[in-house]
Amino acid sequence: MNHLLFAFAWAVVGGIVGASLNYLSRWLARIEEIEFRQSVREMLLMPALGAGFFFLFALQLGIQRVLFIDSVYAAILVQVLAFDLKTRYILDLVMFPSWVIAFALAFVTPWTAYLTWPWPDWRTAPVAALIAGGIFFLLYFGGQAVFGAEAFGFGDVKLAVFIGMATGLTNLRMVHALLYGVFLGGFVAIILLITRIRHLKEAVPYGPFLVIGTLISLYAQAP
Repeated sequence: MNHLLFAFAWAVVGGIVGASLNYLSRWLARIEEIEFRQSVREMLLMPALGAGFFFLFALQLGIQRVLFIDSVYAAILVQVLAFDLKTRYILDLVMFPSWVIAFALAFVTPWTAYLTWPWPDWRTAPVAALIAGGIFFLLYFGGQAVFGAEAFGFGDVKLAVFIGMATGLTNLRMVHALLYGVFLGGFVAIILLITRIRHLKEAVPYGPFLVIGTLISLYAQAP
């Protein structure tokens, strides 16, 4: 199949996945008792993001195992990004299963020159998850102590655990993902402060920036 044609076909799959995430998000939000109502325009966000990221990964990678792995991660991250933008929450019913999914995929992710088992991917995934989660756990409480408010929400801690599990320590992918996210979030926060759209005591949601940083890391460090 023509490479570009496959990328467009995979984008259609991403759009369908994104549309399904709308329904899944509403169902999970009801279970967690979080109000989640979407306008027609907002309902287009997940399908558009899903189609866009699936297209980019397919265009870069073609038909190979890592494309399907990255597409799973992209679907999870799209849900987190769109839901967090709308509600300022990250669903536990998305994050906790995502940890399990990411750990399972670590056994088959081809990031080393050797057969994955028992080489670094699956071994470093839990380590990276603990490091990333620990860093954001400290930032969460540090933000409360310094600003008197949640500079980082606790959902960001759970998201960081997933990011660590999904990226691992190979080639410092976890470090890059978090740095991209923190720098993007910090840059936007400074702009918002300068323009007085936000005040110093107001928290800026970091979840969407961590998502973008992770997607950049996954895309930029393809095997």
